[in-house]
Amino acid sequence: MYINSAISLFYQICSVVIGLIIPRLILQKYGSEINGVVNSITQLLGFISLLDLGVGGVVQSALYKPLAEHDENKVSQIYSSATKYFNSIAKILLVYIFVLCLYYGLFKNDEFDWIFTTTLILVIAINYFTQYYLGICNTLLLNADQRISIVTLINLFVLLINTVATIVMLQLDISVQWVKLVSSCTFLLRSFLLATYVKMKYSIKKIKNPPKGVIKNQWSGLAQHIAVSVTNSVDNLLLTMFGTFSMISIYNVYVLPLLSIRNLLEVTSNSYKSFFGRLIAKSEKERLLIEFARYEMLLHYICTLIMGTTLVTLIPFVIVYTTGVNDVSYKNSLFCLMITLAYFMFMLRTIYTNVIFAAGKFKETQIYSVIECLINIVLSFILVFPLGFTGVAIGTVVSSFYRMASSAWYLKKDILERSIVHFVKHMVIDFICFVPIIIVGQLFPFTGMGIIDLVLYAVEMFAVSFLSCTVIHCIAYFQQIYCIVNSLAKRIKR
Repeated sequence: MYINSAISLFYQICSVVIGLIIPRLILQKYGSEINGVVNSITQLLGFISLLDLGVGGVVQSALYKPLAEHDENKVSQIYSSATKYFNSIAKILLVYIFVLCLYYGLFKNDEFDWIFTTTLILVIAINYFTQYYLGICNTLLLNADQRISIVTLINLFVLLINTVATIVMLQLDISVQWVKLVSSCTFLLRSFLLATYVKMKYSIKKIKNPPKGVIKNQWSGLAQHIAVSVTNSVDNLLLTMFGTFSMISIYNVYVLPLLSIRNLLEVTSNSYKSFFGRLIAKSEKERLLIEFARYEMLLHYICTLIMGTTLVTLIPFVIVYTTGVNDVSYKNSLFCLMITLAYFMFMLRTIYTNVIFAAGKFKETQIYSVIECLINIVLSFILVFPLGFTGVAIGTVVSSFYRMASSAWYLKKDILERSIVHFVKHMVIDFICFVPIIIVGQLFPFTGMGIIDLVLYAVEMFAVSFLSCTVIHCIAYFQQIYCIVNSLAKRIKR
């Protein structure tokens, strides 16, 4: 487990660094409009994951038992059934690609002609098609068999090859379509390597007509999956429909570091999910409450520390990141505040949803996901016209806060059965911690221009954030922190 976690964390770090470098090179090479249309198409193609309908997670769960029992026949049945389902999604994707080509050609032809957008859609879509037609079942099988490190190493290898290939292509004076075509082709290698490894390690029989019902509870994650997929895509969808490609470019430049921070936190905190799951399964309620209280305080502290720093350094990051790009202004303080708060809520809700999912309370909490999705769609739709990308960010803030608060409320009623006062206290403390950070950020704004200036400024703001969060948390949670420090000291002495 520790090897899998370490490799996954290393991959995420590499992914974060590369995920910041490549988009910047594309932005500098081709400008905001093309960067915007690339992000728009990528996000809308990602919308096809909606058709997964939560089956991926259910398939992985269904494989645990037969893999543990070395039941090759059952594994083959589940694998074949899943392959048949995901191949159907791949065929639907072809129709969806055609629809996107028509939409961009008919309704988004002001900046780019139909041939430009169609060829761009087709080359980007190659990766998505091969993922559903060749790769996803192999990934689920390896994950279920606790061979996550194999999947991650293959992903890392392909990521590095793609990075080198993309940088080389960007040095040439060629269109963005060729750059994306080479990038998509490198990801074909991932599907090939996964398929080769599975073929070598497993004796899977291809069953043309697998028995029905072999994947039990196939649709148990349906509502949550649809709601999450729509929520993750709604901002870019609305900006594509009612905004400009420049708006999408600005939105995604701000989101790049925030999404990276969120992914890193989720990777490092996911190990707690199985830990809480074991405590819940053993009915160790008292220990669960103690461990969760520590986990909650630690994650609130880390999230506030990181996002407090991000709040005052995000605009300086954007200024440095977009140096040399003068076709549109990227500085927007209100949007910076809203989108940072939105991702702050995203990160905090993980604290509560991890326990809910560890207890297997999917159906019981799916209504919260649906309501979150509806709030996001309705509010963002209303605000996108007067406020543009700031409007959709406000919609995301409100919906994310609802999901976080409703999850905390559910833990009051079930699983933990503790007072909601704990959650409210944490939220109040979090925002108190932000106050000195914001004040210092306003008194000492960023005045540099280069990466070194940005790094030095970020270190200074992190120090302020660290001091603010540490002092305030020590005052508010002195007893809990004392117990944690005392426990660590005893372990060190042993």
